[in-house]
Amino acid sequence: MVATLCSLSITVILASIARLSQSVGTVIRCEPCGAGAQMLCKPVPKDCAERVREPGCGCCLTCALLRGQPCGIYTGKCGVGLTCQPQPGEMKPLQALLEGRGICVNSTLKKSERTSPLVTTQEGKAWNIFVNVQIGCGCGVRSDILDPHGFRIPNCDKKGFYKKKQCRPSKGRKRGMCWCVDKYGQPLPGFHGKERGSAHCFAIENQ
Repeated sequence: MVATLCSLSITVILASIARLSQSVGTVIRCEPCGAGAQMLCKPVPKDCAERVREPGCGCCLTCALLRGQPCGIYTGKCGVGLTCQPQPGEMKPLQALLEGRGICVNSTLKKSERTSPLVTTQEGKAWNIFVNVQIGCGCGVRSDILDPHGFRIPNCDKKGFYKKKQCRPSKGRKRGMCWCVDKYGQPLPGFHGKERGSAHCFAIENQ
């Protein structure tokens, strides 16, 4: 039963991505990076060969990934001349990229040389949309993006930022834990994810 629900959820997600690609193309407009957002950035290592912006609408700089390094939709970006691709023979390329199990390869390689031959047409289109639009709350990796108990994607708004209320998946009749975050996904004080579906974040919507 759980496997069936997960399969159905993934199908719905892929369908939503396809509709989104038709309506917004490959452009997601991000809000300007304010001083508050940049204050949260960690210093970039001095030995960084190439600096790039975080994926999505991230405001921080990070080191570009090198050829052969693991990558994904929510990880750092591959360097100039490189692209993040599923590894050859990957059975579930879209999920692999969501989990950061892709690899940085030369973008000049022929598609047949860098993409898994097992990628279906639907998965290939969905993967291209994910990579080109870079949806996913744009604030970097979170350890709970893929919940160990089920397929989960963060709750995002149309601009790619985190919505105030985030919840873990429900398990049967048992609602998942919820907590409040700012638009960059940082947990807000006083909310520790101990309320089951009843966290009230609306009062802080404009803070």
